[in-house]
Amino acid sequence: HKYIKNIGEQISKKKIDIVEIHNRPEYAFYLIKNNPSLQVNLIFHNDPNTIRYSNKIEYKNFLLTNCNKIIFVSKWVKKKFFDGLDIDHKNNTDVIYNFINPINKFPNKKKTIIFSGKLNKSKGFDIFGSAIIKILNKYPEWNALVYGNEQREIFSFKHPRLKINNWINHKKLLKIYESCSISVVNPTWDEPFGRTALESASRGCAVITSNSGGLSETFPNNLILKKNNPKELVKLISELIDNKDFLHKIQ
Repeated sequence: HKYIKNIGEQISKKKIDIVEIHNRPEYAFYLIKNNPSLQVNLIFHNDPNTIRYSNKIEYKNFLLTNCNKIIFVSKWVKKKFFDGLDIDHKNNTDVIYNFINPINKFPNKKKTIIFSGKLNKSKGFDIFGSAIIKILNKYPEWNALVYGNEQREIFSFKHPRLKINNWINHKKLLKIYESCSISVVNPTWDEPFGRTALESASRGCAVITSNSGGLSETFPNNLILKKNNPKELVKLISELIDNKDFLHKIQ
C-alpha cells in the first residue's frame, strides 16, 4: 500500500496524465480511486481470475468501466477475464501479443534439443527430463541443453550429453536457440501465452508444445503433443530426428 501510495503522490506531483500498469489490477484500483482524471491502461499477462482485484465480478466491472484500456497478451487471457460476465468484449479491451524481431538468415543448426524455463512440473520439466534421457540413449549423435532453475522442486536427470544450466540473459538465450534444432515447450498448466515457444520458433527451432492455455496462439504449430507425457514426447522427438526432411520443413 505504501508503494502504490508513493506512486500516486508522484503522479499528482508531476502531473502525469497516463499510466501503464502490468498485471496489478489492485494498483489500477487505487490510482483510479485517488486520481479520477488519470487515464489507466492495464495489461494482463496472466489469468485475471488468479490475481487480486480482478478475481471477482465487481472488480472486473469496475476495471471495464474505469480503465482507459485493458490489454490481454492472448485471446485465452481475455476469455478468462470475461468469464462470469454477461459480455465477452468491450471497446476499451484488446489483445496485443508479445512479439520478437525475426532473424534475416536461417542459422546453422546442431543436433541439439533445448528446454528453457522454470524447472518444475507446471512447465513440464519432469516429463521432458524422463523423455530426454531415452532420446539421448537412442540417438548418440544428439545432445540436450536446459536453461533455468527451480529451488522448490528438485529433479535429478543425468546423462553425459545432457547439460543443465542456470538462467542466462535473454540475448544469449536467443543466440543459443539459433544453434538448436528442436525446442520443447510442454507446460502442464494453462500458459497465458508462451513466449518461449515464440522465441525458439523465431530462431528456426522445431517447437514441440502441449495444448495449453494461450500457447496455441503463439504460431501455427504442427507439433502439439496429443498427451503431455514422456511416451508421446519421445515419439514426437523421434519422428523429427528420423525424418530430416520433416524436421527441416518445420524449422
